[in-house]
Amino acid sequence: MVERRCPAALLAVSIVLGAAAPLTLAQAAGRAPAAEMAPDPDQATEGRLLVVNRRDNTLMVIDVPSYAIQATIPVGQEPHEVVVTPDGRKAYVSNGRDRTISVVDLKGPRVVRTLRSESFDSLNGLAMTPDGRHLILTSEGSRRFFLVDASRDVVLRSLTTTQARAHMVVVPGNGTRAFAANVGSDSVTILKIPELRIVKNVPVGDGPEGIAVTPNGRWVLVALQGVEQVAILDADSGAVLARLPTGRTPIRIAVTPNSFTALVTNRASNDVTVLDILARRVKTTIRVGQGPGGVATNPAGSRAFVGNSGSNSVSVISVPGFEVLRTIAVGASPDGIAFVPARGDAGRKHPHPRSSGG
Repeated sequence: MVERRCPAALLAVSIVLGAAAPLTLAQAAGRAPAAEMAPDPDQATEGRLLVVNRRDNTLMVIDVPSYAIQATIPVGQEPHEVVVTPDGRKAYVSNGRDRTISVVDLKGPRVVRTLRSESFDSLNGLAMTPDGRHLILTSEGSRRFFLVDASRDVVLRSLTTTQARAHMVVVPGNGTRAFAANVGSDSVTILKIPELRIVKNVPVGDGPEGIAVTPNGRWVLVALQGVEQVAILDADSGAVLARLPTGRTPIRIAVTPNSFTALVTNRASNDVTVLDILARRVKTTIRVGQGPGGVATNPAGSRAFVGNSGSNSVSVISVPGFEVLRTIAVGASPDGIAFVPARGDAGRKHPHPRSSGG
């Protein structure tokens, strides 16, 4: 199979500067915003949880551990995923319906730029390189991968793929490769970056979508919707080393940063499968809300957060207790989710904000 690069003309990106401060949904409708729980001044801020609300076209910023809603930011239409730069200053949101990327200044917080290209179509997965220099994104409709310069927010290059429905993407710790799950071709594409060159396409099983990497960068985990399994791949060769069972329609994966525990959200069975990757076994199953999807962990690996698209909520899960501690009401149909450590913690102990594989 021959992979071809698209012409340079197709890489043109229009950047729209956001001048006005964002409005909450209540303000946009001309109503006073509902009262929000004020943070406890005696409770140290651990970080912020970012939740994309697909039907509300918003990105919600939630303080942790007070769980007070800090901001509700309008983004593009039908947002899917969110990823954060390693310094925690900026977030990117992929908007499926209007074929754009919203660039969010998390200090504002507000949308400061909108990235557009005539080649963007059904945008989904996003991943940052560990050094924060590049953003990788998938475009299902045009069968392309894009490499974005994250300092200037411009597309550097794109690459056409023969594989169908490249969805979620992840970049292991060394930052020289990316792994993308191709839902329609039952494969994973391994990409060389920043060259954006396809190394190989690896058959993995029916319906791969969710994808994550273990903290040591040794194994890539792929959720296979069609066979209710997670495939464990060798990150060097791409070979499938093992398969572990999950619930029905596994869709996203997150791995705790200080262990080899993986949490797999199962959309059709409304639960989360907890896997021990080292022991190659299922540890437990946790009931959550309806239609769970996006999943992220905090930097300490003591809690996980699951977006329930059918319940308009986020489940907060204890690790290693694996119990639902509380449920947070969010917007309509939460999808992508990410955790941003507090600024002093982000650059020192945990340089890579944790999100649901994209």
